[in-house]
Amino acid sequence: MAGGGDVLFSDNGPSTGVTHTAGTAPITVTATGVYQIDYGVNLTAGVGSTIAIAVNGTVDTSTEIDILAIGETNGTVMLSLTAGDSLTLRNNSAVPFTMDLAPGVGAQFDAIQLA
Repeated sequence: MAGGGDVLFSDNGPSTGVTHTAGTAPITVTATGVYQIDYGVNLTAGVGSTIAIAVNGTVDTSTEIDILAIGETNGTVMLSLTAGDSLTLRNNSAVPFTMDLAPGVGAQFDAIQLA
């Protein structure tokens, strides 16, 4: 993943309250509310990069996580979102990274509406 690029998600699990087209980056919330977002990457290269969640194209700095070692890096955040908001998981650095390949899980993103 090039620096500044958004992670593409190849598959979808069960979905309620969000929409996503497999093979694309954006995940769209369908209802206004507070969401718990669990996100992460499993990297084989890219120490020194940073992952973050972008909302409508703008990185939410409270979601930034520095990649300090190869392997899994995960985060959890609560975000107040409006119906129609678009979320992406972004490499928010100039350092490229490489995610684990199938059948492994390279990245995950779970959005759960709490309120």
